Amino acid sequence: MVLHVAYGAGAGAAALAIGAQKSYALEGTAGMALGGWAAATGILQQAVDAPGLAWGRPGFKEVAASPERYLFEQREFMAEHFNTQPTPGPVGHGFTQHNVDSGETWWSADLSPNVRGFGLDTCNQVAGPDGAVPEVQFRWLETQLQQAQAENKLVLIFSHHNSLTLENKAQRFDDPQKLYGAEEFVAMLLKYPVVIGWLNGHTHLNQVLAHADGERGFWEITTASCIDFPQQQQVVEIVDNRDGTLSLFTTVLDHASPAVPGSSGSVADLASRSREFASNDWAESPMMRRGSPLDRNTELLLKAPFDLSRITDAALEKQHLTENARILAYETERGL
Repeated sequence: MVLHVAYGAGAGAAALAIGAQKSYALEGTAGMALGGWAAATGILQQAVDAPGLAWGRPGFKEVAASPERYLFEQREFMAEHFNTQPTPGPVGHGFTQHNVDSGETWWSADLSPNVRGFGLDTCNQVAGPDGAVPEVQFRWLETQLQQAQAENKLVLIFSHHNSLTLENKAQRFDDPQKLYGAEEFVAMLLKYPVVIGWLNGHTHLNQVLAHADGERGFWEITTASCIDFPQQQQVVEIVDNRDGTLSLFTTVLDHASPAVPGSSGSVADLASRSREFASNDWAESPMMRRGSPLDRNTELLLKAPFDLSRITDAALEKQHLTENARILAYETERGL
């Protein structure tokens, strides 16, 4: 799959996904993927690959064929985010039709009239679990931050990787664009005081880090995974303290399932069973992933990047009424 994403293995990999042969060794998959990439859709290469797909080759074993298996393309992944209802929404979840049409996997969205979010795709498309920020995204984000600074928008950055894992510089030889690591990325964010938070994951644990340069700074909030214990999410609230500062309040949330799993087979019982399995991970120290008390349920203080009094109570109340109405409509439609 990694080789498919990195090198566009094409028809051969697609046939392998649904066919009766499955690779169990890296050399088998790499040989076919790179061969397909080098020859693109050449008729000669397809002819060479066909017997192997039909009767097997070294590094492959026989499995049941299924037309329901397929390779999940990036555009399909983004398109799935539009398969949602306006209530509670949001339709697209940050992605727009431009993302689906262009293939760009990074986005911006106004989360409220005063808060703008930017989502980055930090996954390395060649190899390795850690990531980096490609130059095209780095330059795009800096331009967007300049605009947000001019418009007095508070900014939250979203990415999969965090500052401890943003250092994977593996590149395709035919794509020379620079990949930025954590040091350069953080330095760029610190140039714009409207950046107040960077929300991310990847390491499957709760962790809060401060990044500062003199009086400027922002908070990095890393949240645990949905698969590893403690299987928590996190709510982040922005509060004007009316004294020239603002606070980010972080609250970790457990999923609403019983502490002891039942046997009904319900979604809640399955969620409870999943958490029980995660807490008994023999290869890890599950409690470590909760983070320290300083990484959960916190108040994170910042100097306000502009005069927040221009955001009136009346405007905030209107925003709250709009959001509450959206949630109420969702609950009413589903009889909740």
